[in-house]
Amino acid sequence: MRFPEISIENLRGFGYTEDEARFLYVVAIHSGYFTARQFLTFTGTKSGDRSMAFTQKVIGKGHATARLLLRNGRVYHLFSRLVYRAIGRENLRNRREHGAEHIRSRLMILDFVLAHLDYTYLETEQDKIHYFVGQLSVAKQSLPTKCYTGAINKHATNRYFVDKFPMFFGPHSSVVNFTFIDPGWDSLKSFDNHLFAYMRLFGALREVHLTYVATRPTRFKAAEEMFLSMTDRPSKIDPSEEVLHYFRLRKAWEEKQYALFSNEDIELLNKFTQQFAKHPCAERYPAWRDGQVSTDLIQSLCRDITPPRNVRFHTELVDGQAALFEAKPSRKTNQEPQATVKTASSKTFSPPFSSRFTEEQKEVSEK
Repeated sequence: MRFPEISIENLRGFGYTEDEARFLYVVAIHSGYFTARQFLTFTGTKSGDRSMAFTQKVIGKGHATARLLLRNGRVYHLFSRLVYRAIGRENLRNRREHGAEHIRSRLMILDFVLAHLDYTYLETEQDKIHYFVGQLSVAKQSLPTKCYTGAINKHATNRYFVDKFPMFFGPHSSVVNFTFIDPGWDSLKSFDNHLFAYMRLFGALREVHLTYVATRPTRFKAAEEMFLSMTDRPSKIDPSEEVLHYFRLRKAWEEKQYALFSNEDIELLNKFTQQFAKHPCAERYPAWRDGQVSTDLIQSLCRDITPPRNVRFHTELVDGQAALFEAKPSRKTNQEPQATVKTASSKTFSPPFSSRFTEEQKEVSEK
């Protein structure tokens, strides 16, 4: 994970140590919520005094609030605009208050990230758009999208990747890995909806790797079967059609038929030029342009050299601070997951949670 020097220095300017500043950066980018135990995990210490000093500091500065959960446990919400502004992320939605299930998923995300600080993450919505649209030439319409309408002016705005689940590259991998965070649903309906939202993007990729993150392995097998049934199929991209589209655009440009080009066509030609610069079929362009080889031959050649689709499903258990949310938290186990998936809809949390999840401290106004 990257820690921009300017962001860390800005946070240290508030009076935080190097470790504290780095931890706050991780929290702000990936979660918005944290526990004292997660802070100790990040710093590699076991001292309760150190975590207490840190949480008192972040609350005393008006940068976070605390909530009381089960077993007198506390979860902290990093909400201060000053903190997010210091790292150049003033408009991150992590600043906002959220419901219990959302908080639990955020803590799970933080557990996952803390366990994999050596990964390189696509941290923001713009990072993800730039990677898929700018680098992989995926159509923007294929990205998971949600439309928001303003309450006052009724202006509609499209937002992408609103789930904000971690998206990363492993230490020695150039393939992006998606994640799904399961905070303890009683069915796979949420996962089914997630896959549906990502289907067009998955269909546009040659390789689809997904890590299913949960606090227990109960649904791992069923989730894998669902994932493979929906994604382990030929890519919807026909490489021959893309190559031929590139050939046609390139020929028209070389013949100076500029009136035929829209701004989108020019952008697409530039992307194709980079995308197919080293593609074996690109060597056939002069012969195709001069009518020496047929379109059918180009299509056949492109299909023959297309690499097979690579779909992988991974699983990972995290603690998820379960003791803060469940009256009887289950311990993590490596036993064989159950194949049966419950379909009944019920709430994630037991009654004791809803009655004891109360705000301990009111939000402190910024100075």
